[in-house]
Amino acid sequence: MATSTGVADAPDLGTLHEFHGVQPVLPVSDAARAARWFRDVLGFEIDFIAGEPPSYARVKKGDRSYGDPVYLRLWQCNTRGAPPWRGEIVIHVGKDIDGLHAAYAKRGVTVIEPPISQPWGLREFAIREPDGHVLRFCGYLP
Repeated sequence: MATSTGVADAPDLGTLHEFHGVQPVLPVSDAARAARWFRDVLGFEIDFIAGEPPSYARVKKGDRSYGDPVYLRLWQCNTRGAPPWRGEIVIHVGKDIDGLHAAYAKRGVTVIEPPISQPWGLREFAIREPDGHVLRFCGYLP
């Protein structure tokens, strides 16, 4: 059976690569300030603040003792004169992040960032879906 991309009998990549979490990315004017607000006002923990000066952060709430933790990513965006931000979702992958990237590239998906190992312990790549939103797939480094 063909899909909308014309790929016949395509494997279920979500199961094959063990997708297991989604993290929304919020555009903010100051990543460090936003992370502190989530910590001090809403009771989240700061998981990391990255960049020099800081431009990206993640906060979390929960420790798996009563369910999966909630993660929010905070991306510092300069909105003056920039095109409107379309949105980003981070999807955690359990295995073979490079193999997933290769499978998507073979299907003609628009890759906007190739796989890269990040200093915060993830290997990730990003694609753009037809309406302009970014889907970032990541897995923990060994």
